[in-house]
Amino acid sequence: PGNPGCRSWIALEYVLLQGQIPFSLVAVLKRWKIPAAQLSSEATLELTEVTSALEPKGRRELPKQELPDLQFLKILHHGQFSKLWQGTFKQQPVAIKAFSPLGHWQFESEWAVHSLPLMNHDNVIQLVAARCGGPSMEQGGLLVLTLYPLGSLRNFLGQHVCSWDITIRLGSSLARGLAFLHGEQWKEGLHKPGVAHQDLSSQNVLVREDGTSVIGDFGLAVTLTESLKHWREDPAQHIVRTAEPPHYVAPEILDGNLNLKDLGTALRQADVYSLALVLWEMFMRCSALFPEGATPEFQLAYEAELGSSPTHNELWSLAVEKRQRPAIPTAWKSFGQVAFGLQEVLEDCWDPDPEARLQAQCVLERLQVLGAEDLLQED
Repeated sequence: PGNPGCRSWIALEYVLLQGQIPFSLVAVLKRWKIPAAQLSSEATLELTEVTSALEPKGRRELPKQELPDLQFLKILHHGQFSKLWQGTFKQQPVAIKAFSPLGHWQFESEWAVHSLPLMNHDNVIQLVAARCGGPSMEQGGLLVLTLYPLGSLRNFLGQHVCSWDITIRLGSSLARGLAFLHGEQWKEGLHKPGVAHQDLSSQNVLVREDGTSVIGDFGLAVTLTESLKHWREDPAQHIVRTAEPPHYVAPEILDGNLNLKDLGTALRQADVYSLALVLWEMFMRCSALFPEGATPEFQLAYEAELGSSPTHNELWSLAVEKRQRPAIPTAWKSFGQVAFGLQEVLEDCWDPDPEARLQAQCVLERLQVLGAEDLLQED
């Protein structure tokens, strides 16, 4: 099945920029490193030219350079392989992601994506500086990032109900950021390949003060490239794993049925499934869609069906075997055509058939159309 109103993606394949990653389908290619460096608007172009020309065989160590103007103030979040701090850099507020030694592979992965050419985008988190070694040099590295005081989308939705306009703004900007990642960019001899995020969730999306979304956390991301158009599985070098917790993992990955012959497209399709679940979480906190009663408390996708910590087997049974998805509230039906369009967007993104899912750019276009509609109840 095709995607209505949208052109099919060119089948692009992928190549990892670093070593083993414990998520989804992972190809363990040659490990390579890029020198960490402080980024500035003036230096970005030069940096991207260097990193894009670097051969994978050039094993360049990340320097343990000092960032003397960096200060750690307080911990914002504890992750499996890192801690997120609030701090300052050159007297400006920043977020600092400090990795444990076990998270060095994740640090390299994030640095590899951030240092791609032409990665500046309003809906993708921006890197300010990086170095190998956290608050103590025994740690696995750190990234200095733009600080978003409103925090993660999950935290924001847990504390706020949103108007229709804000919900559309959050959703459309998230789709715009994902479309940018998935796409390629060319400018002045530089090339940004497509990127599959592979860990899109409301925890890994940040909220700007203007009510737009920013995609972060590239620890599991992979690049997509035209150079591997006919990739074939090599059991000795490829590993299929799923993220923990697996809330947002696409059914074809839960089922071990990812399309190995067209990984570039398959990984994009898996990202769009995750996007649908995040969009559902957003719309469930839109007060305009629940005019007759209280807006529901924030819940993760599938939390109503499986609780907050579902196992891989529980999600497989629900999402793969039974083909169930998060429930669409009956209250939405009173909004007629808008409700139909909203439900259609979600269903076309989390379709059991990956080939039937929308592309991220199509999701953006549909949300923009919905946002232009008057949200009026019908009798």
